[in-house]
Amino acid sequence: MRICIFGAGAIGSFVTAKLAASGADVRLVARGPALDAIRAQGLRLETPAGAETVQVPVSDDPATFGPQDVVLVATKAHGLKAAAAAAQPLLGPETRVVFAQNGVPWWYAHGFAAPGLAQGPLAAIDPDGAIWRGFGPERAVGCTAFAPNSVPAPGVVRYGATYPAKFALGQPDGEVAPKTAAFAEALQAAGIEAPVSTDMRRDVWTKLLFNVATASTCVLTGSTIKRNMSDPGVRQIARALTAETVAIAASHGFDVAVDLDRQTDPQTRPDHKSSMLQDFEAGRRMEIDPIFAVPADFARAAGVATPVLDVVLPLLRQKALAAGLYEPAA
Repeated sequence: MRICIFGAGAIGSFVTAKLAASGADVRLVARGPALDAIRAQGLRLETPAGAETVQVPVSDDPATFGPQDVVLVATKAHGLKAAAAAAQPLLGPETRVVFAQNGVPWWYAHGFAAPGLAQGPLAAIDPDGAIWRGFGPERAVGCTAFAPNSVPAPGVVRYGATYPAKFALGQPDGEVAPKTAAFAEALQAAGIEAPVSTDMRRDVWTKLLFNVATASTCVLTGSTIKRNMSDPGVRQIARALTAETVAIAASHGFDVAVDLDRQTDPQTRPDHKSSMLQDFEAGRRMEIDPIFAVPADFARAAGVATPVLDVVLPLLRQKALAAGLYEPAA
């Protein structure tokens, strides 16, 4: 099976390194300093158990690789429009495209009904439908990634946990295509847990509970998840945001009730900066819309009260705007 990873950030580099180390037929689309570093010295994966460097075919031109069986798109949500145009040479008639993004995915409304939700692109993520048309929701495979990764230097990815990473996969229609199952098997062989879900939207909400609470508090405090949860006031904010996200999910028919005590217990949380805080500190554009704005839109459409989210969202937007790291959708 031919696999291409599109994007050499924390997720893309990690998956590439793990697949390459396991002997999978994998290649990487990268650019800039990451491309130069990987060409010169390989891709280095650092974990608590040690480090290894793998050699992997890498290019900034997807046409170099041609059509693939599976493409994992590991760019941020705001990079998907450009990715949809650039990735066309990788897409054959049967290609499955896996999207490892945070927040509500661009394909969410494909074949799904909910209060105020129209079939087609989500305005806050894909205002002109370029992602929808470019990739095609019928090719899409959702992916919720649980992997505390960081990129300390170009061509180097660091995995910060002692437990295995988990990448849940699932198609919007709930079916399991052969190539989806085969990609899950490849991840498993590489040491990444990869359960295949028949209810991917529910999995999206399950992760979003965590993202909404931790991404916001980390960015607003500049601290790690564990330290935030150790502060009673910040922990209470995280609890309220989690409860509000549960209510929004319920309005779409998903029961994702969670143990709030455990979810916000500092002893169960990593001493790790959220990916959004890492983006802020590195001067990278922030994924505010898919993680916060879209759920807020869903809440308004369904009449769900979100008093804490309604305070946190404008604060995040203003902080990101002041840093030049956010551009609202047209």
